[in-house]
Amino acid sequence: MLFTAYFAFFVTGMTSTILGAILPDLRDAYGLSYVVAGSLYSFHQIGNLCAVFLAGVLPYIIGRKKSVTILFSALVIGTILITLSPMPVVLMIAYACTGIGRGNTSNITNVIVSEHAKNKARGLNLLHAIFACGALFSPFLLVICSSLFRNTQAGGWRITLWIMAFCMLCALVLFATSALSNTPERRASKDGQDVSGTQNAETVHDGNLPPFYRSFDYWLNVAILLFYLCGESGCTGWLVTYFKDSGLFGETFAKLTSSFMWLMVMIGRLSVAVLSRKLNKSALIVVLAFLNTAFFVLMIASHSSALIIAGLLGTGLSMSGIYPTTLSTMHRAYNTSPLASGIAIGSAVSGGIFMPVIVGAVSDRYGVTHGISCIALALGIMLTLTLVKLVRSFKK
Repeated sequence: MLFTAYFAFFVTGMTSTILGAILPDLRDAYGLSYVVAGSLYSFHQIGNLCAVFLAGVLPYIIGRKKSVTILFSALVIGTILITLSPMPVVLMIAYACTGIGRGNTSNITNVIVSEHAKNKARGLNLLHAIFACGALFSPFLLVICSSLFRNTQAGGWRITLWIMAFCMLCALVLFATSALSNTPERRASKDGQDVSGTQNAETVHDGNLPPFYRSFDYWLNVAILLFYLCGESGCTGWLVTYFKDSGLFGETFAKLTSSFMWLMVMIGRLSVAVLSRKLNKSALIVVLAFLNTAFFVLMIASHSSALIIAGLLGTGLSMSGIYPTTLSTMHRAYNTSPLASGIAIGSAVSGGIFMPVIVGAVSDRYGVTHGISCIALALGIMLTLTLVKLVRSFKK
C-alpha cells in the first residue's frame, strides 16, 4: 500500500509541472490563443477543486477502492485526451480530468500513509518529498523527449505525456488490485453511532470568537490565500510560455525553469518549517509576501539572464511558505470545522481558477509581457493584506 501511494504521488507530482510546461507546445501544435491556453490550466484547477468534494463523499457511497480507481482513471484519460484532439472544448475537459485525478490522488495517498506508515510524520514528509521529485523530474523528461523526437510527427511533448500515461496506468492497476476496501464507509463517533461530517456554522466559536462568516480575520486570511493562489497558479501555468514567447530564454531552458522553481519551493518549505517555530507568524507572512512580490517583479522587469534567474529562484523560495503559514494562523475553531475550512479553501482556489484566464486574456490583447504583469498586481494586493493582518495581530 505504501509503495502504491508513493508511486501514485510521484506520478501526480509529474503532472503538476508538465501541464504548464507543455502549453507552448500545445499553442504551436493546435494554434491556440493565449486566453484558451490560460483557460486550460483554470479547468485543471476546477477539476482539482471538484476532486476535494468527490474524494470526500464517494468512499461513503461506493467504497474506497472503487472511488479511487474511478477518480484516478480520470487522470489517465485526461492525459491521453490532451494528445489526441485540438478542439478547445475537449482540451478543457481533458485538463479538468487531470485536476480530478490529481486532487483524488493527493487525498487518498495522504490517507494511506497516515494509516499504514509506522512513523506517520516521517511517512508524510517522505510522501510530499516524492511529489516534489516528480514535479522536478517531468520538465527534464519533456526536454529529453523533445530533443529525441523533435522531427517526428507525434512530437516530444506527446511522447512525454504517453510515457506519463503509462506510469499512471501502472498506478491505476496497483490501486485496483490493492487491499483498499470496497465496502462503503461509515462515519462513526467514539460510541459507534453515525455522525454527520458537517458542523453547524453557528457552533464554530470559542468564547468571544464570532461565527466564521462574521469574522473579519477569517475573511482576511481567505483573501490572502486567494491572491496567493492567483500568483502560484499564474506562475505554474504561464512562466514557461512567458520565457519562451518573450524570447528571454530558449525553448529548452524555458521548459526547465519550472523545475528550478520547484527545487526552491522544496528548500523554502523546509526553511519556513524551522523559522515558523521561532518567529511571529504574522510577521513571517509579511516578509515572505514582500520577498515574493519583490523577486517576481525583479524576474519580469529584468533583461539580464542572471537577474531573471535570481528572481525566479527567489520567487520559488519565498512563495513556498505563505499558504501553510497563513492557514496555521487561523483560529483552530475555524480550521477544525469542515464547513469553515471548506469555504475558506474553496474561496481561495477561485484565485487559482481565474488568474490563468486573466493572464491569457491580457496576453492576447497586449502581449505576454503585459499578461504576466497581472500576477505582480495580485501579489501586491496580497502583500497589502498581510500588512493589515500584521497590524491587527499587534493590536490584539
